[in-house]
Amino acid sequence: MSDRINPTVITAPSGSPFIEIVREFDAPPAKVFRAMTDPGLVPQWLGPREVEMDLLEYDARPGGAYRYIHRSPDGGEYGFRGVFHTVAAGARIIQTFEYEGSPGVVSLESTTFEDLGGRTRVHGHTVYPSVEARDAMLASGMEHGLNDSMDRLSEVLAAGGETQRSGQVFVDITMSLDGYVTAAGAGPDAGLGVGGEPLHEWVFSGEDPRNAEILEASYARSGAVIMGRNLFDVVDGPNGWNDELGYGAERDQSDAPPIFVLTHSVPEKVRLTGRFAFVTDGPHSALAQARAAAGGRDVVVMGGGNVAHEFLEAGLADVLLIHLAPMVLGEGTRLFPAAASAAVRLELLESVSTSAAQHLTYRVIKEGTRT
Repeated sequence: MSDRINPTVITAPSGSPFIEIVREFDAPPAKVFRAMTDPGLVPQWLGPREVEMDLLEYDARPGGAYRYIHRSPDGGEYGFRGVFHTVAAGARIIQTFEYEGSPGVVSLESTTFEDLGGRTRVHGHTVYPSVEARDAMLASGMEHGLNDSMDRLSEVLAAGGETQRSGQVFVDITMSLDGYVTAAGAGPDAGLGVGGEPLHEWVFSGEDPRNAEILEASYARSGAVIMGRNLFDVVDGPNGWNDELGYGAERDQSDAPPIFVLTHSVPEKVRLTGRFAFVTDGPHSALAQARAAAGGRDVVVMGGGNVAHEFLEAGLADVLLIHLAPMVLGEGTRLFPAAASAAVRLELLESVSTSAAQHLTYRVIKEGTRT
């Protein structure tokens, strides 16, 4: 059913090899971006309603590839493929597009996400190798496919955007240049240690919108969260979280994801009741419980440093997201211990530079994965 409130506007200027697509969605950029890049969500909206989709590959990262086949009711099969060049969370996607029925005719697609204050304007710009190639694509029924796809995407977002796959495990943590996630003296009265507050300047600084986009993307992907007991004692302390400040920084916490606390013993009394579950039998159990609660979305390990490293060392993490703050603390809580520990191999997926932090996203390379 077409969305009459937010129609899809398709513009194909005469004599130019371009197509412009504009559509507004009643969801924030991070949520729209996730729906457009999550392999568990893409088959729910990409393509006309009457076709079935086989998603053979969808690796939405710079250098990653995608390929899918649409099967029509009359038995026809139509394959499409491409490569991602730029994937900036909640901001921009640049990728190639090729219909396998016309091999060698490759277009370049750029998609941007404009924040409208809780809503998103998606702007697509496609460049074809010639006007003739552009016109042939339009004649093939492209407009019908685009309208249906955008309407279906709106429906997926309205339904909550529940993924059909098992989510990844993210270790997501802020660190100083010399490897500390808190300054010295960290505890319930000073969560980041004495003088450690600048570590999280990127979270609360409004100077660069990319910091907010990264924070929003992290929140949007989180189906469940894991933290350690020391961090819990901070957030449950008198100066810790409340209804407006908590996971994801300053926001309404009524829909925050469930949090599992790794601990040797369950505290006798907690201030923030009903928001946490305590796990006393190790990280594997915590992960199993978090996965069950996440409903196929990602699990985020947010700290502290010992717990984050424990998940990396045990091979339980899929992605390491480090927000590298421009400061040297000299001492405090380490992410990587000074003593010998297991090696962890990483592959850089994305780097976003702001004045408050370098946001570095790494794939954790496991046995049997590519190097």
